[in-house]
Amino acid sequence: MQAAAAGAASESGLGLDLELMLLVESSTEALGVRSAAPASARSAYTLRFAQSGVDVLVRVASDTDTTARLDGWVVPGSPMTVRAIRADDARTPIVAVTLGASGRFELTSLPAGLIRLRFEPADGSSAFLTPTFEI
Repeated sequence: MQAAAAGAASESGLGLDLELMLLVESSTEALGVRSAAPASARSAYTLRFAQSGVDVLVRVASDTDTTARLDGWVVPGSPMTVRAIRADDARTPIVAVTLGASGRFELTSLPAGLIRLRFEPADGSSAFLTPTFEI
């Protein structure tokens, strides 16, 4: 699996120094789908990824009817850059944020579609990439 992922990463221009994180948990929160509440209050879900001693928890929620918000935590926390990238265009990030030692990050106003998160540690160690998921 890791070899296939490395091959796909190489072909997509993501580079070879990359480790694919594994989805280890997923849950959905249904919040009044039939209510008159705006889409931003209707649903959310969480995803948990892990690889080589790094654990990432991401909560995805509707921001508006057409955009989403991601709140995330990386454990252990360390300075790094997090990039949201489209599944079909790995070369151009949608947005990038820099994390401190807390490991907490947020990405807002993300357009709906398939994305991946790329985690690039500031110490120069191998980057981590999540599998594709939908927002």
